[in-house]
Amino acid sequence: MKWWISDFDGTLTLNPKTEAIDEKDMNFIERWTEENNFIIATGRDVSYINYLIEHYNLKSEYKMANNGASLYKGNELIFNQSIEMEGRKKLFETVNMLYKFCGIKIADHNNCIILSGIEEEIPRYKETIVHEKWFKMEDNFKEYANEILNNKDLNNITFFAHPQDFEYILSLFEGFKNLKIIQTSPCNLEVMHKDVSKYSGIKFLKEKYNISDDNIIVSGDGDNDFEMLSGCTNSFAMKNGTMKAHMAAKHIISNVFEIENFISIK
Repeated sequence: MKWWISDFDGTLTLNPKTEAIDEKDMNFIERWTEENNFIIATGRDVSYINYLIEHYNLKSEYKMANNGASLYKGNELIFNQSIEMEGRKKLFETVNMLYKFCGIKIADHNNCIILSGIEEEIPRYKETIVHEKWFKMEDNFKEYANEILNNKDLNNITFFAHPQDFEYILSLFEGFKNLKIIQTSPCNLEVMHKDVSKYSGIKFLKEKYNISDDNIIVSGDGDNDFEMLSGCTNSFAMKNGTMKAHMAAKHIISNVFEIENFISIK
């Protein structure tokens, strides 16, 4: 049995507006899952993966959420890498500095909470790629911000920001030794434990089920896919992906159904 672990946005779906999966790709997924395991690995929370599985009627027993921080078999959590409690006070203070400056979302292996959006009396920039909803978001910061201090299972903090502000946001996290912050989309920066990646979840699966490298296939398009693309022998980056993804992958493809040109389903 083979294991295919794939990113969703920009990989399984090439249309960010509709999130539709190409018909040929869908056919390949259906044929693949007749005999093999298929795992969606995304930076989003598990509720979104559950939605995708139901919406597309996918055969997917395993799920990898929050960029590999949480791994599930069905509804059972089998792996979780939380942000360490040491340093949470400093983290809380840093997030407070970004309150209303950018949109803020936090997540653990069970829940995802939007703390706040962007508040600008006068737009800082003439144009922005940040979705307009982040300028109208309900403010839950006072109610849930203490989760950053107290929730031992917290494993992800996402900032939705103007790309022009990335340099400033990144500078605020330079002193955190046990965290990393990476860009996961054109307007997203995500904070997580320094050891979290989609590949860390894959390594857990390899050890737990004694899976050989030859039986693992991965596909992705972004910087947050770098570790799994570089760490696996059968790795595929999307043609529309980032330069870092292209550098890491063994093959470049336009659609995931092209994986079958290199890997046999059976």
